[in-house]
Amino acid sequence: MKFHRLLISLLLTLGVSIAAGTSAAANQESAGGLQVVNQSLVTHNDEVFDLVLQLPGVVSNGDQITVTVHERVTSEEQFLASSRGANLGGVLASQRFSMADLRPDVWGVTNISFFVSDTEIGDIQLVQPGVYPMSIEMRTKGQDLVGRVITHIVRVGGSLTRRVPVVFIAQIRDFESADAAGSINSWFEVLRDHPSVPLSITSHPIFIGETSLPSLAPIFTDTKHEIIRNPFTPINEAALIDAGFGNEVASLLKMGSESLAAFGNLAPTTLWIGHGEADDAQVEVRWGRGIRELIVDPTSLSPMPEVNPRGPVEFISSESMFRGLVVDTLSERQPHDTPASEAQRLLAHLATIASTDQSDSLLTVDLTAGNRSPEFADIFLRGIEELDWIIPLKARDAVARPLLAGETQPRQHRLRVRLSSTDQNFSAYRDARRHLAAIRSMVRDEDAEDYEALDRELLLSLSSEVSTLTQIDLWESTVDLIRLQASLIDIPPDESIQLTSQKASVPFSFQNRAGIPLRVELRIIGERVTVEDFDDGESTTLVLEPGVTTHRFRLRALGSGSFPVSIELHSPDGGILVGRAQAALRATTPTGVGLGLTIGAAVFLASWWLLDTRKRKNRHL
Repeated sequence: MKFHRLLISLLLTLGVSIAAGTSAAANQESAGGLQVVNQSLVTHNDEVFDLVLQLPGVVSNGDQITVTVHERVTSEEQFLASSRGANLGGVLASQRFSMADLRPDVWGVTNISFFVSDTEIGDIQLVQPGVYPMSIEMRTKGQDLVGRVITHIVRVGGSLTRRVPVVFIAQIRDFESADAAGSINSWFEVLRDHPSVPLSITSHPIFIGETSLPSLAPIFTDTKHEIIRNPFTPINEAALIDAGFGNEVASLLKMGSESLAAFGNLAPTTLWIGHGEADDAQVEVRWGRGIRELIVDPTSLSPMPEVNPRGPVEFISSESMFRGLVVDTLSERQPHDTPASEAQRLLAHLATIASTDQSDSLLTVDLTAGNRSPEFADIFLRGIEELDWIIPLKARDAVARPLLAGETQPRQHRLRVRLSSTDQNFSAYRDARRHLAAIRSMVRDEDAEDYEALDRELLLSLSSEVSTLTQIDLWESTVDLIRLQASLIDIPPDESIQLTSQKASVPFSFQNRAGIPLRVELRIIGERVTVEDFDDGESTTLVLEPGVTTHRFRLRALGSGSFPVSIELHSPDGGILVGRAQAALRATTPTGVGLGLTIGAAVFLASWWLLDTRKRKNRHL
């Protein structure tokens, strides 16, 4: 019996899935190539409503377009249903146009206009302000449906009991588009053209281009936009901190803030916008650098809420608590959308909330969600400027508003837990850093330009935008380059050093083929020799000019005989060994005990010779 019930349940689930898939496919195909290219964003009483349509590629003279306006929506749920072509409500007006009436151009674009009034003299009579669904159908002469799209008329005028506060955010970056530079420039044109609507902008200077920052700065003069502080390039901050690269993270943050500050007004240091990257580990490292307010996508919450909270709430991580906002998804993009139709639907959605929802909502809208285009943002912001039912707020002001109330305390949401650190092996990066620091300690500041540039490349290679293969290639190439440059210094070949006295001044020659002066640390190491010119008896720092340089050092033998001596060149910071040679030291002058024994033997022989001489003289006498 249990198995039978389970089988029925599975079949029902499968049937619902198939039906849902079929319905979705039908919705996607229902436009039939019909699109809304442009339309009046808002419409006042006694005003003309303009509609620009893109007709399908093949049009017959017998084809017809029917435009139907339905009663205004009374709730957000009805608006969402109407966007899908369901629950449209009663018909207020309907007009049919033949192709002869429309006269589309060679590209299939045609214009339709209606006079909107609250009396019967208009083409469309809309008595009350609100959002009215508009159905646009195209049929053949035989009344076969070619396609249908839904848009909305936002009829403004009159007064509402309240205005809805909305925070607008945008992430400006290279989305790997074919014309990334053109896209970014287009975004900045949008920011310039809409200075009165505050946007909280997330970007990284690497996408903008450092040379462009000064010229773009005037765009933000006398605007309400604010820029979120960010590293110079996108990074996985938690992963880098876990790997011990706190200094690198701090450097990238400083570089990013300094560059962005030259471009526009920076948001408070306590505010961060996640744009899908927020999780427990990421926010914890940001808590350590002072972040206290967050704006996150609903996908960053665990569990994801069925209904996104519209107002400031508290976010809970493993060790900290933040306050902030959740981005509202609102109306989703549809397959047949143009930038204009998508912008109009989002604007109509906000207008619906303002005209029907009497709760104290605070919405957060991401203008770049789903890689929305600058064209979309331009049209949408023009609508916001015309729709006085909306109060655009800066994020810094919105998060300071009272928290949404829960049952016994403010609304709280836990942030998702995700492994933000990676298993990437950073040993090649550390090796490249060690070699770069070593060669940097060898050159003068005036000769360090190339190495400073390489230092910057290594820092930027930690970007999350750089593939692992590219990173490893750069790191290993850096080590190879520095080793090659270090090999341009030749040390004395293996040879013998002859000392004929206890102390002697010995010449050492070095060749520098690098073309610039280099500092090196010379070490002469032997168990029975010291160098009196060295501070510690074993090493000193030399400056090797291009060409051959000879230095003399006083060596002191601690014994006689032959023994090995190691001659080494290191970078001044001790990071790398530049070269090594072995020499045989031969000390032929007795020293210490040997010298004492020699003198004693000489005295003994002299005494013996004197005694022997006296004995011979006594015998002759």
